[in-house]
Amino acid sequence: MSAIRPLRLFALAGLLAAPAAYAGDAKGDAANGKELFMASGCPACHGVTKEDNSKVGPNLVGVVGRKAGTTQSLLGPSENLKKYGVTWSAETLDEFLTNPSAKVPGTAMAGILTDPQQRADVIAYLSTLKN
Repeated sequence: MSAIRPLRLFALAGLLAAPAAYAGDAKGDAANGKELFMASGCPACHGVTKEDNSKVGPNLVGVVGRKAGTTQSLLGPSENLKKYGVTWSAETLDEFLTNPSAKVPGTAMAGILTDPQQRADVIAYLSTLKN
């Protein structure tokens, strides 16, 4: 076998893997994400203003960049989310929102966003909620 064939196979493998590697890099639309967030009933459990701290789930102002399980809610901080140990970023939120109870067993969050574009849009919206 010539030395070029393995190089061609390696290059082909890289080209085939590239779309999968970028699949999670969907660009989010914050305005659409806000609509999805509101329409999906997320505000029933999560506050999106600094003053709205009387919800079952944590307030999501400043969620991007915050350590999981560190925000008060009516249920109290989640021990399972604390053990999860991530700092919320676009990537960690994307993984979590795909199926919260599969990612963090015992989490009280029931919402699931299976569509990658919808997750990207909601995460773009969450990223606008600054302290």
